[in-house]
Amino acid sequence: MSGLYVRSASLVCCYPEPLRAFKSLKGKSNASARWVRRQWNDPVVKQAKREGLRSRAAFKLRELNDRFQLLRRGDVVLDLGAAPGGWTQVAVEATAPKKKPKNGQEPPPRVVALDLKHFDAVEGAAIVVGDFRQDKVRAQLDELLGGRKANVVLSDMAPSFSGNFLTDSQHQLRLCHNALKMAELYLRPGGNFATKILRCDGSEEFRADLKVAFDVVKAMKPQSSRPESTEMFLVAKGFKGVQPLAEADSDSAEDGDKQ
Repeated sequence: MSGLYVRSASLVCCYPEPLRAFKSLKGKSNASARWVRRQWNDPVVKQAKREGLRSRAAFKLRELNDRFQLLRRGDVVLDLGAAPGGWTQVAVEATAPKKKPKNGQEPPPRVVALDLKHFDAVEGAAIVVGDFRQDKVRAQLDELLGGRKANVVLSDMAPSFSGNFLTDSQHQLRLCHNALKMAELYLRPGGNFATKILRCDGSEEFRADLKVAFDVVKAMKPQSSRPESTEMFLVAKGFKGVQPLAEADSDSAEDGDKQ
Protein backbone atom coordinates (compact mmCIF):
# COMPACT_ATOMS: atom_id res chain seq x y z
CA MET A 1 0.00 0.00 0.00
CA SER A 2 3.09 2.28 0.09
CA GLY A 3 1.83 4.09 3.14
CA LEU A 4 -1.19 5.42 1.25
CA TYR A 5 -3.97 6.53 3.58
CA VAL A 6 -7.19 4.76 2.63
CA ARG A 7 -10.59 5.73 3.94
CA SER A 8 -12.73 2.87 5.17
CA ALA A 9 -15.14 1.56 2.59
CA SER A 10 -18.78 2.46 3.03
CA LEU A 11 -21.91 2.92 0.98
CA VAL A 12 -23.20 6.45 0.59
CA CYS A 13 -26.96 6.72 1.08
CA CYS A 14 -28.00 10.33 0.75
CA TYR A 15 -29.72 12.57 -1.76
CA PRO A 16 -27.98 14.61 -4.44
CA GLU A 17 -27.30 18.31 -4.00
CA PRO A 18 -26.67 20.92 -6.71
CA LEU A 19 -23.21 22.22 -7.50
CA ARG A 20 -22.35 24.63 -4.70
CA ALA A 21 -21.51 28.24 -5.48
CA PHE A 22 -18.22 29.69 -4.35
CA LYS A 23 -18.51 31.86 -1.27
CA SER A 24 -15.46 34.00 -0.62
CA LEU A 25 -11.80 34.41 -1.45
CA LYS A 26 -11.01 35.75 2.01
CA GLY A 27 -8.48 33.63 3.87
CA LYS A 28 -7.58 31.49 0.88
CA SER A 29 -4.00 30.89 -0.27
CA ASN A 30 -2.83 32.53 -3.49
CA ALA A 31 -3.12 29.20 -5.33
CA SER A 32 -6.62 28.58 -4.00
CA ALA A 33 -7.69 32.11 -4.87
CA ARG A 34 -6.40 31.71 -8.43
CA TRP A 35 -8.28 28.41 -8.73
CA VAL A 36 -11.53 30.00 -7.53
CA ARG A 37 -11.15 32.96 -9.91
CA ARG A 38 -10.51 30.57 -12.78
CA GLN A 39 -13.65 28.64 -11.85
CA TRP A 40 -15.73 31.81 -11.69
CA ASN A 41 -14.55 32.89 -15.14
CA ASP A 42 -14.77 29.47 -16.80
CA PRO A 43 -17.75 29.28 -19.22
CA VAL A 44 -17.79 25.47 -19.05
CA VAL A 45 -18.08 25.57 -15.26
CA LYS A 46 -20.89 28.12 -15.58
CA GLN A 47 -22.68 25.86 -18.05
CA ALA A 48 -22.27 22.91 -15.67
CA LYS A 49 -23.91 24.94 -12.89
CA ARG A 50 -26.81 25.89 -15.16
CA GLU A 51 -27.42 22.23 -16.01
CA GLY A 52 -27.05 21.01 -12.43
CA LEU A 53 -23.87 19.09 -13.25
CA ARG A 54 -21.21 18.73 -10.59
CA SER A 55 -18.13 19.43 -12.66
CA ARG A 56 -16.88 20.50 -16.07
CA ALA A 57 -15.67 16.90 -16.44
CA ALA A 58 -19.25 15.87 -17.22
CA PHE A 59 -18.94 17.57 -20.60
CA LYS A 60 -15.79 15.58 -21.35
CA LEU A 61 -17.68 12.31 -20.99
CA ARG A 62 -20.53 13.67 -23.09
CA GLU A 63 -18.06 14.47 -25.85
CA LEU A 64 -16.45 11.05 -25.62
CA ASN A 65 -19.85 9.38 -25.73
CA ASP A 66 -21.07 11.49 -28.66
CA ARG A 67 -18.01 10.54 -30.68
CA PHE A 68 -17.47 6.91 -29.69
CA GLN A 69 -20.91 5.71 -28.48
CA LEU A 70 -19.49 4.35 -25.24
CA LEU A 71 -22.77 4.24 -23.33
CA ARG A 72 -26.13 2.78 -24.31
CA ARG A 73 -29.46 2.52 -22.57
CA GLY A 74 -29.53 -0.45 -20.23
CA ASP A 75 -25.75 -0.66 -19.88
CA VAL A 76 -24.12 -1.54 -16.57
CA VAL A 77 -21.34 0.96 -15.80
CA LEU A 78 -18.46 0.99 -13.32
CA ASP A 79 -17.23 4.56 -12.76
CA LEU A 80 -13.79 4.78 -11.09
CA GLY A 81 -12.52 7.95 -9.44
CA ALA A 82 -16.06 9.25 -9.61
CA ALA A 83 -16.03 12.19 -7.16
CA PRO A 84 -17.66 14.69 -7.30
CA GLY A 85 -20.06 12.79 -9.55
CA GLY A 86 -20.07 14.57 -12.91
CA TRP A 87 -19.28 11.45 -14.92
CA THR A 88 -21.71 9.46 -12.81
CA GLN A 89 -24.50 11.90 -13.67
CA VAL A 90 -23.78 11.55 -17.39
CA ALA A 91 -23.57 7.75 -17.15
CA VAL A 92 -26.95 7.56 -15.39
CA GLU A 93 -28.49 9.88 -17.97
CA ALA A 94 -27.12 7.87 -20.90
CA THR A 95 -27.98 4.38 -19.62
CA ALA A 96 -31.37 4.88 -17.94
CA PRO A 97 -34.05 2.68 -19.54
CA LYS A 98 -36.86 4.61 -21.22
CA LYS A 99 -39.52 2.65 -19.34
CA LYS A 100 -39.77 1.58 -15.72
CA PRO A 101 -40.23 -2.13 -14.89
CA LYS A 102 -43.83 -3.26 -15.19
CA ASN A 103 -43.73 -4.92 -11.77
CA GLY A 104 -43.04 -1.55 -10.16
CA GLN A 105 -39.92 -2.80 -8.39
CA GLU A 106 -36.74 -0.77 -8.49
CA PRO A 107 -34.09 -2.60 -10.55
CA PRO A 108 -30.55 -2.94 -9.19
CA PRO A 109 -28.38 0.11 -9.92
CA ARG A 110 -26.89 0.13 -13.39
CA VAL A 111 -24.19 2.65 -12.51
CA VAL A 112 -21.80 1.90 -9.64
CA ALA A 113 -19.46 4.77 -8.79
CA LEU A 114 -16.33 4.40 -6.68
CA ASP A 115 -13.89 6.85 -5.13
CA LEU A 116 -11.67 7.23 -2.09
CA LYS A 117 -13.54 10.42 -1.30
CA HIS A 118 -17.08 10.75 0.03
CA PHE A 119 -19.38 12.68 -2.29
CA ASP A 120 -23.09 13.39 -2.53
CA ALA A 121 -25.20 10.57 -3.92
CA VAL A 122 -26.36 10.62 -7.52
CA GLU A 123 -29.93 9.51 -8.12
CA GLY A 124 -29.90 6.27 -10.10
CA ALA A 125 -26.39 5.25 -9.05
CA ALA A 126 -24.84 3.33 -6.17
CA ILE A 127 -21.72 4.84 -4.61
CA VAL A 128 -18.94 2.95 -2.88
CA VAL A 129 -16.27 4.83 -0.93
CA GLY A 130 -12.97 2.99 -0.61
CA ASP A 131 -9.87 1.62 -2.30
CA PHE A 132 -10.75 -0.94 -4.95
CA ARG A 133 -7.54 -2.86 -4.28
CA GLN A 134 -9.07 -3.97 -0.98
CA ASP A 135 -11.02 -7.22 -0.92
CA LYS A 136 -13.83 -5.70 1.16
CA VAL A 137 -14.36 -2.93 -1.38
CA ARG A 138 -14.49 -5.35 -4.30
CA ALA A 139 -16.91 -7.46 -2.25
CA GLN A 140 -19.22 -4.43 -2.07
CA LEU A 141 -18.90 -3.96 -5.82
CA ASP A 142 -19.72 -7.63 -6.37
CA GLU A 143 -22.79 -7.33 -4.16
CA LEU A 144 -24.07 -4.26 -5.99
CA LEU A 145 -23.44 -5.81 -9.39
CA GLY A 146 -25.23 -8.98 -8.33
CA GLY A 147 -23.27 -11.24 -10.64
CA ARG A 148 -23.54 -8.85 -13.58
CA LYS A 149 -20.53 -7.86 -15.65
CA ALA A 150 -20.13 -4.23 -16.66
CA ASN A 151 -20.74 -3.10 -20.23
CA VAL A 152 -18.54 -0.07 -19.62
CA VAL A 153 -15.70 0.76 -17.22
CA LEU A 154 -14.85 4.47 -16.93
CA SER A 155 -11.93 6.10 -15.17
CA ASP A 156 -11.48 9.81 -14.58
CA MET A 157 -9.03 9.03 -11.77
CA ALA A 158 -6.22 11.50 -11.21
CA PRO A 159 -3.51 11.87 -8.58
CA SER A 160 -3.20 14.84 -6.29
CA PHE A 161 -1.03 16.89 -8.62
CA SER A 162 2.30 18.12 -7.28
CA GLY A 163 3.15 20.49 -10.13
CA ASN A 164 6.05 18.29 -11.24
CA PHE A 165 4.94 16.93 -14.62
CA LEU A 166 7.25 13.91 -14.61
CA THR A 167 6.03 12.82 -11.18
CA ASP A 168 2.38 13.59 -11.89
CA SER A 169 2.35 11.85 -15.27
CA GLN A 170 3.85 8.67 -13.84
CA HIS A 171 1.32 8.65 -11.01
CA GLN A 172 -1.42 9.12 -13.59
CA LEU A 173 -0.04 6.24 -15.64
CA ARG A 174 -0.16 3.93 -12.61
CA LEU A 175 -3.80 4.86 -12.12
CA CYS A 176 -4.45 3.95 -15.76
CA HIS A 177 -2.95 0.51 -15.18
CA ASN A 178 -5.10 0.08 -12.08
CA ALA A 179 -8.20 1.06 -14.05
CA LEU A 180 -7.32 -1.47 -16.75
CA LYS A 181 -6.94 -4.15 -14.10
CA MET A 182 -10.45 -3.37 -12.87
CA ALA A 183 -11.73 -3.54 -16.43
CA GLU A 184 -10.16 -6.96 -16.85
CA LEU A 185 -11.91 -8.11 -13.67
CA TYR A 186 -15.35 -6.60 -14.24
CA LEU A 187 -15.85 -5.93 -17.95
CA ARG A 188 -17.85 -8.33 -20.08
CA PRO A 189 -16.52 -9.45 -23.48
CA GLY A 190 -17.35 -6.83 -26.08
CA GLY A 191 -17.45 -4.09 -23.45
CA ASN A 192 -15.96 -0.59 -23.55
CA PHE A 193 -13.33 1.21 -21.48
CA ALA A 194 -12.25 4.85 -21.20
CA THR A 195 -9.52 6.38 -19.07
CA LYS A 196 -7.80 9.71 -18.59
CA ILE A 197 -4.06 9.74 -19.29
CA LEU A 198 -1.25 12.28 -19.59
CA ARG A 199 1.16 12.13 -22.52
CA CYS A 200 4.38 10.83 -21.03
CA ASP A 201 7.01 8.09 -21.16
CA GLY A 202 5.05 4.88 -20.87
CA SER A 203 1.76 6.16 -22.27
CA GLU A 204 2.35 4.53 -25.67
CA GLU A 205 3.19 1.23 -23.98
CA PHE A 206 -0.08 1.45 -22.07
CA ARG A 207 -1.92 2.16 -25.31
CA ALA A 208 -0.27 -0.94 -26.78
CA ASP A 209 -1.60 -2.98 -23.85
CA LEU A 210 -5.09 -1.71 -24.64
CA LYS A 211 -4.72 -2.76 -28.27
CA VAL A 212 -4.02 -6.32 -27.13
CA ALA A 213 -7.08 -6.42 -24.88
CA PHE A 214 -9.56 -4.53 -27.11
CA ASP A 215 -10.56 -4.51 -30.76
CA VAL A 216 -10.34 -0.73 -31.23
CA VAL A 217 -8.38 1.94 -29.33
CA LYS A 218 -8.74 5.68 -29.99
CA ALA A 219 -7.41 8.84 -28.33
CA MET A 220 -9.17 12.18 -27.90
CA LYS A 221 -8.72 15.46 -26.07
CA PRO A 222 -12.24 16.85 -25.53
CA GLN A 223 -12.91 20.49 -26.34
CA SER A 224 -14.13 20.90 -22.77
CA SER A 225 -10.65 20.09 -21.44
CA ARG A 226 -8.73 23.19 -20.48
CA PRO A 227 -6.53 24.34 -23.39
CA GLU A 228 -3.40 24.24 -21.24
CA SER A 229 -4.12 20.72 -19.97
CA THR A 230 -1.92 17.84 -21.14
CA GLU A 231 -4.67 15.31 -20.48
CA MET A 232 -6.25 13.16 -23.12
CA PHE A 233 -8.59 10.18 -22.98
CA LEU A 234 -8.06 6.71 -24.35
CA VAL A 235 -11.20 4.93 -25.48
CA ALA A 236 -11.07 1.17 -26.02
CA LYS A 237 -13.98 -0.78 -27.49
CA GLY A 238 -14.64 -4.47 -27.93
CA PHE A 239 -13.05 -6.11 -24.89
CA LYS A 240 -11.63 -9.48 -25.88
CA GLY A 241 -11.71 -11.02 -22.43
CA VAL A 242 -8.01 -11.83 -22.67
CA GLN A 243 -5.67 -12.90 -19.88
CA PRO A 244 -5.08 -9.87 -17.60
CA LEU A 245 -2.13 -7.69 -18.54
CA ALA A 246 -2.21 -4.94 -15.93
CA GLU A 247 -1.02 -5.18 -12.36
CA ALA A 248 -2.62 -2.96 -9.73
CA ASP A 249 0.00 -0.48 -8.53
CA SER A 250 0.48 1.66 -5.46
CA ASP A 251 -2.05 4.31 -6.49
CA SER A 252 -5.77 3.70 -6.80
CA ALA A 253 -8.98 5.73 -6.98
CA GLU A 254 -7.32 8.95 -5.94
CA ASP A 255 -8.98 12.34 -5.78
CA GLY A 256 -8.47 14.18 -9.04
CA ASP A 257 -9.04 17.50 -10.72
CA LYS A 258 -12.66 17.04 -11.80
CA GLN A 259 -13.41 20.71 -12.25
